[in-house]
Amino acid sequence: MTTTKNTNDWRATLPEEWTVRVTGPDGAEQEIPLRDHPALARYESKDEAVKALVHAQKLLGKTPEGYIRMPGQDAPVDQLNAFHAALGRPESPDGYALPELELPEGFEIREDLTLGLKAKAHELGLTPGQVAGLYQWFLPLVMDAHHAMNHEAARLRDSELDTLRAVHRGETPRLLDNALRAAEAIGGDDLLDALTRTGAGDRAAVISAFAKIAPLVLESGLRGAPAGWGEELTREKLREMMQDPRYHDPAKRDDSYVAKIRKGFETLYPGNYIPGGQL
Repeated sequence: MTTTKNTNDWRATLPEEWTVRVTGPDGAEQEIPLRDHPALARYESKDEAVKALVHAQKLLGKTPEGYIRMPGQDAPVDQLNAFHAALGRPESPDGYALPELELPEGFEIREDLTLGLKAKAHELGLTPGQVAGLYQWFLPLVMDAHHAMNHEAARLRDSELDTLRAVHRGETPRLLDNALRAAEAIGGDDLLDALTRTGAGDRAAVISAFAKIAPLVLESGLRGAPAGWGEELTREKLREMMQDPRYHDPAKRDDSYVAKIRKGFETLYPGNYIPGGQL
């Protein structure tokens, strides 16, 4: 059985030896006559096909509307900046606005971190929407991690306190007080701050160690000046402080200021200071 081509189909006039390679339904390439190419079926005549070809030639080399050419790996900075600007990157890091998120009590976002985030985002060419989305996704993860760390620290404190209670029972409060006073006498606020920041002050072994040396530090001549005095604690300094209205004027009396002077005398004259006594 033989088939005859439609003589009204202009594609039949194309030479059969004109072929083109196309990709078949199975993904394999095959060679077919040009006149059988599906793209030519949309044209009613050879003239229409030629006009379409000429029009396509005019578009070759032109940048279509909305098209952004990606710079090469070694593209100059001005091309990269133009590319990022076309995608929507702001002119400077200040152009990024971070969303307001509800923060837990006591949780603050350091300004230097947000400024660093904006600077890095601008360097990478991110758009404001991308930066806001990343911030909104990442910050809750940071808060969850912060909460988990605080929870673990509280659990550790409770565990260490239980260890002390198991050994010292009713004497535990006195032990804690002696340890705190000894640490303050030895290193002042700096030592207390270091023990708090590192978590060492919550460990039972550290507390027990300070409590053991408390008698030596607090009841002998080795006791140092209270926190905040440094090398200025002298009898003359205390006399000068007593001239302050916060000490001698009942209307302006400051109990914390008075307590500081009292503690100063107790430090200079351990065991011999009598409130209101002769200086």
